[in-house]
Amino acid sequence: MPAPPVNAGPRVRRSQRFKVNFAIKLFTVVQRRTLMLQGRSHDLSEDGMAIYIPAELATGQPVQIEFVVPDSQQRLGISAIVRDCEGFRCGVQFAQLSATEHKALEQCCERLAEALRA
Repeated sequence: MPAPPVNAGPRVRRSQRFKVNFAIKLFTVVQRRTLMLQGRSHDLSEDGMAIYIPAELATGQPVQIEFVVPDSQQRLGISAIVRDCEGFRCGVQFAQLSATEHKALEQCCERLAEALRA
């Protein structure tokens, strides 16, 4: 009997994801031009988010995402790396979060988790 594939088990995530729906702005460089794309969030975690934007991005592409934290007036501009992209849905992993950005995301995810328990 052959051995099971190495990645046969369910994907384990570092942090819980929460369904969200808010406006985002994504900034990236394509062919030496800085582009600003408007889109929507799909889910959010302390480590990254899934977004819908009107463009296909390359895996590994650096981006900057700007958004207002849900249930807050705090605006964040976070650096991220595209980890997967299928059509207009992309998954990004946050990179080099400042202590303030990390705390804002952590508090937001705690509020979203509390709302699920209520």
